[in-house]
Amino acid sequence: MRHIEPSPFADKKLNDYFTKILSNYPSSNRLLLSLFSQPNLKHMSIKQLIAWGELFEHEPATIRVAAGRLVKQEFLLAEQRGNYTIGTTDTSIRQLASTWRHSLARVAQWNGGWLSVYTAHLGPKLKQNIKIRERAFRLTGFKPLEKNLWCRPDNLIETANSTFTRLVEIGLENTAILMKVDHFNHALTTNPMSLWSPEQLEKTYGLLTSLIEKSAQRLPNFDITQATRESFLIGEHVIRQINQDPLLPAEMVDASARKDLLAAMVGYDRVCHPIWQEFVYNR
Repeated sequence: MRHIEPSPFADKKLNDYFTKILSNYPSSNRLLLSLFSQPNLKHMSIKQLIAWGELFEHEPATIRVAAGRLVKQEFLLAEQRGNYTIGTTDTSIRQLASTWRHSLARVAQWNGGWLSVYTAHLGPKLKQNIKIRERAFRLTGFKPLEKNLWCRPDNLIETANSTFTRLVEIGLENTAILMKVDHFNHALTTNPMSLWSPEQLEKTYGLLTSLIEKSAQRLPNFDITQATRESFLIGEHVIRQINQDPLLPAEMVDASARKDLLAAMVGYDRVCHPIWQEFVYNR
C-alpha cells in the first residue's frame, strides 16, 4: 500500500490538496524527464534511476524499459553503459522546466494589445495532434477567444516572433498565423478579458505558497527517503503550475501574489537539492 505522510494542517482545503499531490506518483517517463530537467541531476546511472523509481513504486525493470524507450526517442542519451543524460529532442520542455526561476523577468508593461493565433486553415487533425497544439497554447498562456482563434495579452518582453517560435517548438504547426492586435471589436461573443479568472489564479498562488511553506517545515523531521519523495512531488507540482502560469499583466491579476509564490519556490528549491544530492550519491 502507498505510504503517505500525514499532513495535519488546520486548513482542510490545504490538507486535501497536499494529500492529493503526495498520492499522485509520476509515471516512469515523467519521472525520468523531470529528473533530468534538474540542473544538478544531468547525469545519472541506471542504479540511481532505479532508486528514484522505487520511491514511486516503479519496478527496476519498468525504469530500465522507460530509460531505453526514452533513448530511442532521443529524449535521453546513453553516455556509456548504464549511464544517461538528457537528449536533444526534448530541449524546449527542458528549457521550460529550468527557466521557471526567471519567469517574472519575462513580463513587460502592458499597453492593452493582444497576441492572437489563427488555426482554422490548418485543417482536420488527429486527436493527438490537437492535444499537442492545445498543450503549446496552454504552456504559453493562450486561451481560445473564438473557434480557431487563440489569444493572450501582449505583455511579454520577448517579440511576437519569439513567442511564435516557442509555440512551434512546443508543438504548434509552423503554418499557424500569429497576429498582433491593438483591440478587439465589441461584437465578440466573449470579452478577451474574461478568458482568465484572476480570482482563481490568486487563490492558486496563495495555496501553492502555503503548500511550499508547510512542506519546508516538515522536511527536517523526515529521513532522507521520505524527504526526497515529498520534496520531489511538491516541487515538481509547483514548478509545473509556474510553467503553465499565463503571466498576465498587473492590470488583470495580483502580480505581488505571483511574485511571492516564485520567491517561496526558489527558497524551497534550495532546500530540495541538497536532499536529492544526498539521496542520489548514496546509491
